[in-house]
Amino acid sequence: MYSSNLGLAIAIVVALGLAAVLAFIASLLVSNLKAGAKAREMAAEARRDAEQKMLESRMQDLRPLLASLRSLEGSEGASGWPIRFDIRVPHEVVPVFGIEAELEELLSKVARHAAKVMSPGTTLQVSARMEAGQAVVHWKDLDASDPSPPLARFLEATQAIGHAGARVCERIASRHGGRIYAAPDAGGALGLTLRLPLTLQTTLVAG
Repeated sequence: MYSSNLGLAIAIVVALGLAAVLAFIASLLVSNLKAGAKAREMAAEARRDAEQKMLESRMQDLRPLLASLRSLEGSEGASGWPIRFDIRVPHEVVPVFGIEAELEELLSKVARHAAKVMSPGTTLQVSARMEAGQAVVHWKDLDASDPSPPLARFLEATQAIGHAGARVCERIASRHGGRIYAAPDAGGALGLTLRLPLTLQTTLVAG
């Protein structure tokens, strides 16, 4: 009688343990199936987004986009825009393939960051040129006395001011097949340089 009860108890424990193991395996399978479905959904959404971005992309001339920065000077109401622009562009078209709104956002974020970190009344030079199959935009604080002024430190991870904006600018540049980084231009203090492929060499990158 005792051994029979003991055997029954062991059988029940084993059955419960097996049931727990099977339940755990089943939960793992369900989790994996859900994760796989979510991953496929995210991949499909990324593809749709990339396709939509490609549809929105077209040849852009950087010159009018840069010239439109002057409109910021009248966007601050009575307080006024704190810095001046010195915009220099070539006579010929500077063509890149991209999304106008995103390129405008990048240019605007750099300009607004400059307005925050440069001294009031100083001049931000923004120049564009074509060089070795690339469109090159350079920002320089013409009145900077520091060889590494705050403007040039925009992309540094340690900078609290403009950190989120800097990451957005990096993503936009990367999506358009280019990059933005701190560099001098024709000597002087460090500034910011944006390089984008000219139209015939541009591939819009998803992500």
